[in-house]
Amino acid sequence: MFKDVAKTDEILPGGMKAYEVEGIEIVLCNDNGKFYAFERRCGHMNAPLDMGTLNGYIVTCPLHSVQFDAATGKALSGIMPSYGGEEPVPKSMVGTFAWLASLMEHVKIHDLRTYVVRVQDGVISVDI
Repeated sequence: MFKDVAKTDEILPGGMKAYEVEGIEIVLCNDNGKFYAFERRCGHMNAPLDMGTLNGYIVTCPLHSVQFDAATGKALSGIMPSYGGEEPVPKSMVGTFAWLASLMEHVKIHDLRTYVVRVQDGVISVDI
């Protein structure tokens, strides 16, 4: 059943916004006028995907940089741990980061559930 969720002008091109519809957390994103809807929580560690980034239809998780296809929900990458600082990783931490990376490469990434989107008269509706 389609539910009206937002107006098209609420989500700028390249933007994402979280909504709760019928008790379900979803994210709407705008890929240059093409809208997609998918579950809000990352299929890895439950991170809120609306706090990540959108590049075209590619959604990147803010926690471990896992990437998903917003249209299909398919995981496009594994976990990509990174050190976000501008300074080099301290030598005493290099081994720790390598160990964490080896642990995370075996963690299963679940695809996201996606929802059918309909846009009519400037209103975005999602089939929940």
